[in-house]
Amino acid sequence: MELSEEIIEHMMQPKNYGKLEAPGGVGLGYDDRSGEYVILYLGQDPKAVGEIAFATNGCQDTVVLGSVFTEMVKGASVDEAIRIMHSMEQQVAGAPEKQRACSELVLTAFKAALQNLAHRAAGGEEELHKLPIASSCATEEEE
Repeated sequence: MELSEEIIEHMMQPKNYGKLEAPGGVGLGYDDRSGEYVILYLGQDPKAVGEIAFATNGCQDTVVLGSVFTEMVKGASVDEAIRIMHSMEQQVAGAPEKQRACSELVLTAFKAALQNLAHRAAGGEEELHKLPIASSCATEEEE
């Protein structure tokens, strides 16, 4: 498999990796089976993805997918970011199970962050919103 220059760049220097100091929404996508997770931070604006960051204890694939996804949605309206998320879900549907699970971690963390942002905007005090992924990052060979 040949890697594109863009993917190599995301591998070597992930974009938006880290934590936002004063996030408006914080979401956690996690895999109970493997223990892997992605935490995703959104800025204060409930209508646009102005600021976004993520962190993970996952594999390199998860870091790359988090970097690519956050770059794709940064600066987009929330509605456009959700369309991008659905498009990415469709694009990875035929990928191997582990890559699908890595993608699902990132996208689930984004969904959870959006829910947390909405809860906070409605006056809730939830620190973060957690959602499990349906698949698993753990493969049969790893168990």
